[in-house]
Amino acid sequence: MNPAPDERDRIRAAMDCILQGTAQHSNGALTIVALAQEAGVPRNALTQRHLDLKNAFYAQVRARGQTPDSEIRLRQQIVKLKEPSQGRTQRS
Repeated sequence: MNPAPDERDRIRAAMDCILQGTAQHSNGALTIVALAQEAGVPRNALTQRHLDLKNAFYAQVRARGQTPDSEIRLRQQIVKLKEPSQGRTQRS
């Protein structure tokens, strides 16, 4: 199955909207899910067919000094997992 001819153009336009804070079809998060929603394409279009656009999106996010939402969530999970469990008894 070939992608629609304008799929790449829609993804690029969606990147601009999200990065400018003018998202209309998504929540504007700095994620591939939001980018796909904004472009009106399935998420796998970015993870399988257009990896270059996905990577360009994340590169632009980082170049602006921002951290992608997915990375923020992963970092929060790491911190939470490193915390000692509450209520765990220590053995002597």
